Amino acid sequence: MQLNQPEKAIAAFQRVLFFGDEDFQQKVFPNIAECYFLLGNYSSAARYYDLAYFAATTDTAKTDFTFKKIESLIREKSFLFAKVEILNLPDKLAPPLAKKKSLYEGIIYYGLGDYEASKESFLILVSEENQKKAVLESFSKLKKVEKINPKKARVMSMIIPGLGHIYAGDVRNGINSLLLNGGFAYLTLQTMFNYSLWDAAISILPWYQRYHMGGYNRAEEAAHEKIRNKTAEIFEEIIVTVAFAQSSTRNK
Repeated sequence: MQLNQPEKAIAAFQRVLFFGDEDFQQKVFPNIAECYFLLGNYSSAARYYDLAYFAATTDTAKTDFTFKKIESLIREKSFLFAKVEILNLPDKLAPPLAKKKSLYEGIIYYGLGDYEASKESFLILVSEENQKKAVLESFSKLKKVEKINPKKARVMSMIIPGLGHIYAGDVRNGINSLLLNGGFAYLTLQTMFNYSLWDAAISILPWYQRYHMGGYNRAEEAAHEKIRNKTAEIFEEIIVTVAFAQSSTRNK
């Protein structure tokens, strides 16, 4: 069955499971898992890799399926479950598998926000001093990211519209928020002076309140987005360094 048509392959494999006996499970479960993996359905892939694990009869196969389940969980960003699966791996692994385990641990701990444990795992994968220095420098950048406070951005924009956006690095929307809310405030005052406080309250003030509330909520989200983007950038730096270190080792 060709895996370039994974949906059809899954249906065919499931029919085999239904009509076949238990001996087919060892062959069919991994194939179904692989098809779901190709489709990007990582939760289903992890479930079938788990079934393949229990159907396997050799320790080598069990280890292989555990690694594949971990990768599926990582891709699904189920880092806590992936961390649990790491514990199912044997204590003693061949050097290539030990490095793979360290790589997965680094990714998992990073995803969980345990940057110290992640750093230790990634440092295992680099040997040269310049590579270790690059990894350490990347992790040091996280200290600045951890100082970004979404709640602070929210409060800042409550006091001065747009200020929280600027704090979060979203200068354009910060200026827009400041100008927009400033315009509403000006219209409110003009309506009060030219007509009455009541007219201002029922005509302009609700719009001002709506955009002001929306502004400080967006400022908080902008801060969260900045944290996500920065941590993703730093993670990419680390992965590039580690990948280069591994390729250099293989070429020696």
